[in-house]
Amino acid sequence: MLDASLSASVNTGLGDSLSLRSRLISLCLRPNKLLYRIFRPSPKAIRRFIHPQTWFASKLIPSTRVRTIRGTFGGVPGITFVPNKQTNPNTIIVYLHGGGYCIGSSSTTHRIGLRNLAKFTGSICHSIDYRLAPENPYPAAIDDALAAWFEIVEQNPKSTIILSGDSAGGGLSLALMMRLRDEGCKLPDGAVLFSPWTNLTCESETYATKARSDPMLLRQTAIACADHYAPNPLDKKNPYISPIFGDFEGLPRTLILVGDQEILLDDSRMVGKYAANAGVDIEVDIWPTMFHDWWLFGPLIPESKRCLLKVAEWLHSGE
Repeated sequence: MLDASLSASVNTGLGDSLSLRSRLISLCLRPNKLLYRIFRPSPKAIRRFIHPQTWFASKLIPSTRVRTIRGTFGGVPGITFVPNKQTNPNTIIVYLHGGGYCIGSSSTTHRIGLRNLAKFTGSICHSIDYRLAPENPYPAAIDDALAAWFEIVEQNPKSTIILSGDSAGGGLSLALMMRLRDEGCKLPDGAVLFSPWTNLTCESETYATKARSDPMLLRQTAIACADHYAPNPLDKKNPYISPIFGDFEGLPRTLILVGDQEILLDDSRMVGKYAANAGVDIEVDIWPTMFHDWWLFGPLIPESKRCLLKVAEWLHSGE
């Protein structure tokens, strides 16, 4: 296993106990772990189950403050989220969604969260629907992200462009920055990573120590997704797949937000340590009692709003 003692010095997130609504959400999430252990559904089966549910949920929670526009970016489909009040009009967020590289989309699993991200930051958000595994394994996702990035940068030469993503999308964002740097291309002006999955060997210590406390993620689920995205075991330590093994030198200022109850906690801690040692301006914000991707639950839990206000504050601090 990777040495968990290599954790970064971190800032403590707001709050020290779970709200009642967050406790209820956490309890509702736990049965999904048991169902996965029993049935071991394929990515296609999970998509058929989760995508319609989350799409319907997004319709039940309408947003009158954010418009959505479907489009393509470098030939890759996606959705643009435009807040009615653009309090940060010079900043554009390019977003890569999570889902283990196998599930998720801008219009289903992440629609509510992305509307709130645009709303609270006051910035336009372009969310990229890269191709999913196992139908499209590595390098499909990073190639799509690269193509979308090039077009957005070309069309917005005077804007501050922030790269963001959660879980697998957070790891993909980090890998994309390394590839952009290696190829001599324009880097983002900053990055915001929510609970990033950066180590597809799934060997960090918190996979064991947080296995019971994490209401959402299982190590065996992570291993299955990693195998779908990178079928060759020799690829698991490729920095464009597992950026925790990459060179962090020259990367832009970065904010990482992670819950202290999730199995991916060490992914964030160690990225923070390695990046800081390489001279990157990085902040790792660990939120006590919070679970994976809590910020996606929008108006359902107060911690989501606090998290996005933290992101907005961080964006403004870099202006």
